[in-house]
Amino acid sequence: MGACRLHGVDYKVKFLNELQVDDITPNTIPMFVRCGDPLVLSWTQLLADANRSYIYYIDDNFWRIRGESPLAMYYRHPLVRKSLEFAVSHAETVIVNSPELAAFVSRYNTRVAVLPAFFDFSLIEGVAQSTSEEIRIGFAGSPSRVDDLDLIEPLIEPVLKKFPQTIFEFAGVLPRGVVPGARVRFFPHTGDYAAYIRFQASRNWAIGLAPLVDHEANRGKTDNKYREYGACRIAGIYSNIPPYTNVVKNYETGILIENRKESWLKALSILAVSPEMRKDMGGTAFNDVKDRYDLHVVSREWARLFKFLDERRSKNIKPLVHGGLGWKKILRKAERYAIYLYISYNDGGIYSVSRKIAKKLRVVS
Repeated sequence: MGACRLHGVDYKVKFLNELQVDDITPNTIPMFVRCGDPLVLSWTQLLADANRSYIYYIDDNFWRIRGESPLAMYYRHPLVRKSLEFAVSHAETVIVNSPELAAFVSRYNTRVAVLPAFFDFSLIEGVAQSTSEEIRIGFAGSPSRVDDLDLIEPLIEPVLKKFPQTIFEFAGVLPRGVVPGARVRFFPHTGDYAAYIRFQASRNWAIGLAPLVDHEANRGKTDNKYREYGACRIAGIYSNIPPYTNVVKNYETGILIENRKESWLKALSILAVSPEMRKDMGGTAFNDVKDRYDLHVVSREWARLFKFLDERRSKNIKPLVHGGLGWKKILRKAERYAIYLYISYNDGGIYSVSRKIAKKLRVVS
């Protein structure tokens, strides 16, 4: 959004619980980003009643998240699902980054725009890369990616045994059953994206891993691993499913493989013994990401859509009613806490709930 300012589009960020009626002026188009919070239901109902346009941005298929993680349980909660579906279905336009997610979201709203995701190269400018004779094989992600790492766990021992210079590095999440050691390193998760991507660039990985178990939620993801590996000149190995089949040129900008152990081992073996191939592949991927995903290139497309939506906004708008969210806001806040306690209880029982309440009380005091 900052880059869109160069193209005549201004913006201001507000957290949902900070939003006020006065923030939404007649020349403002609200854009809700990944919101499933019950508060978004009140705001989008208010906007719809006043015939005001708004945009909804989503880059994950929240309806199809698998497993019993707190994230999956949150988006499975009936009130969150209701809020999400109302917000999506009444938006003037829903912005997504993948054709697969667009196809799914179109069951709720046919006004869907597929815009490219981006990479901000300024984040890694001047990053000093670690120099080593090691062949570092890396993966970074949140703990929710542990299921995808089931594809990697069987490869670690045979690769380390066959190639003495190889090192596996995991940031944020470890494959199940894997213990860090001399040749398997683990780095804690960070929620700061700028710090995370600078860390990844600094590790100078020879090979980047991008495993995705083949299911509907994963097929709707963005191609962020390709953008990150390419920007960092890392030769990547990618599961041969969308989003990667849409963007990776096999054996040119990365290697696409089927999710079988022998396929992963073959690709790793090829790259482990081919430094020139790794260098060429990383360089070609860098040029591709720079040409297609650079922030300043992508921002032009985003700004073009915002201007188009601004031009076709309805002139027959109604005033937003001041104070109309008073009691509703209190109710939504109570509902939010109820959802969080429900998830905490299912995740860790009474002990987990008690810990969260105690932590909240310490923050308040």
